[in-house]
Amino acid sequence: MATRRQRRINELLGEELSMLLQGRVDDPRLAGVAITRVETTQDLSTAKVYFTEAEDTEGTGEDAVGDDVLETLKKVEGLLKTELSGLGLRRVPRLVFARDREYESGERVLRILAGLDVSESPVAGSPGDEGIPSEAEGVGADDDSGLSDAEDSGADDERGLPEDEDVGPDPADG
Repeated sequence: MATRRQRRINELLGEELSMLLQGRVDDPRLAGVAITRVETTQDLSTAKVYFTEAEDTEGTGEDAVGDDVLETLKKVEGLLKTELSGLGLRRVPRLVFARDREYESGERVLRILAGLDVSESPVAGSPGDEGIPSEAEGVGADDDSGLSDAEDSGADDERGLPEDEDVGPDPADG
């Protein structure tokens, strides 16, 4: 589990690397790259930088394009570390770049969900849905005795005690 300092440094490195890739690095292959998260080791010697590509690379050349971006990021690591040295860290961590598969999986799930036609699927509690009680029916709606729960349990006294038990004087009677 990351310490508070690690989380702060991860956030700082992520923001700074994002700004550097947008403004300082002059490589068209990195134009669509976005930094999604950074994870540093406990001793802060290494930072794993996760990235995605902004353009949709869904197709046959996804891995080839991703490998090209990964190689380019490795080549500009020295420039990025030099720029990161101005952050005031004792030492700048070694940068290891990796494609963010979790982010890509989430994007894929969102595309699938967006493509679903929800108008045809039945919704729980909709009219015609058997087996699920509606709000009007409620729990215990099949009890036709007409008595409330307190009356049904034999509690006739306002304190909820059965009538035939003698527990002493009522403190409210004073």
